[in-house]
Amino acid sequence: MRLFVAAVPGEELLAALVQAQEDLRRLGGRGNFSARENLHLTLAFLGETDRPDGARRALSRLTGSPLALWAEGLGRFRRPEGDLCWAGIRPSPPLEAVARRLAGLLGEEGFSLEERPFRPHLTLARRLSLPGGWTPRLEALLPPTPWRVERLDLMESTRREGRLRYRSLQSFPLAEG
Repeated sequence: MRLFVAAVPGEELLAALVQAQEDLRRLGGRGNFSARENLHLTLAFLGETDRPDGARRALSRLTGSPLALWAEGLGRFRRPEGDLCWAGIRPSPPLEAVARRLAGLLGEEGFSLEERPFRPHLTLARRLSLPGGWTPRLEALLPPTPWRVERLDLMESTRREGRLRYRSLQSFPLAEG
């Protein structure tokens, strides 16, 4: 099983993200756009594992209040095969604290997580190319949009008929312990 822990956007944010994708397409953007049902914020990537119960135990011990986040602006990670375009999340110390606590709990269960810094974002498109390249006006395609995260999901990633699909194995509410 290929697993990760994510926050899944609510309807208001999903609508804003899909609109930003449509705006990129209207501007001539070409690439592999994330399906609406796959949009998410990854807090921990577990990779291939046969231990979903360990991840469930870690998530069941995670405490914390629901998160009040803001998604805003588009950005990119440069890649030789085409940029990865993402929607940004305003800096949020509570989100960073939840991600750190989650990493610690997953570590206690024997999971080795990626070493790179936590950079919260929602992937909108992979291998994106734009006529005229990336310009600052693209960053404004996603206006500030509030997002209340009340739960985290243990997600499974599969590929069916050539399409990437994510499904929630279980949801875990963010609540004070």
